[in-house]
Amino acid sequence: MPRILPKFTEGETRLETDSMGEVKVSKEALWGAQTQRALEHFDIGDDYFPPVFIKAYALLKRAAVQVNADLGKVDRTIADAIAQAADEVIEGGRSEHFPLSVWQTGSGTQTNMNMNEVLANRAVEIMGGMRGDKDMVHPNDHVNYGQSSNDTFSSVMHIAAVMSLVEDVIPAISRMRDEMEEKAESFRHIVKTGRTHMQDAI
Repeated sequence: MPRILPKFTEGETRLETDSMGEVKVSKEALWGAQTQRALEHFDIGDDYFPPVFIKAYALLKRAAVQVNADLGKVDRTIADAIAQAADEVIEGGRSEHFPLSVWQTGSGTQTNMNMNEVLANRAVEIMGGMRGDKDMVHPNDHVNYGQSSNDTFSSVMHIAAVMSLVEDVIPAISRMRDEMEEKAESFRHIVKTGRTHMQDAI
């Protein structure tokens, strides 16, 4: 089943900018110009990234901004606001602000920028500013500092795979093992021919 994302209203908008100029974005949306352009130019299908992937991306961005702050590359106050914004995503919030289809460029640039813009705009709000204020928090110069879609996207795939294994697959296998052991014990006293290919083995 595809993930159903809420549609933001066609009401009030704000102007967001990127290197190609101005774009109108819903005032309700945390994303910026590049995500808006991607929504318009890559409107393909209803297949979206699973929540674990979005969570993994926020984890990576949180770690990166902490390291950049430690290295003196990003102001500590800005870094703390970005980390707080990332924590909200990691905890499962803000999912409606990641609306892009999986069908996009191979490097995942649109999704990387979607995360950068959401975290930047949310960090601006945390710091008391207005969405779209790139002088306060910039999606490229602060959130994405020292990174590229080509390295973040592939790293996030690995992080998300490990998270899925630890949080979903291994617990499910463990539950199945426990259920099988319980059934084996409860049926121990029953003598039965072996089964193969959906019938008694002969």
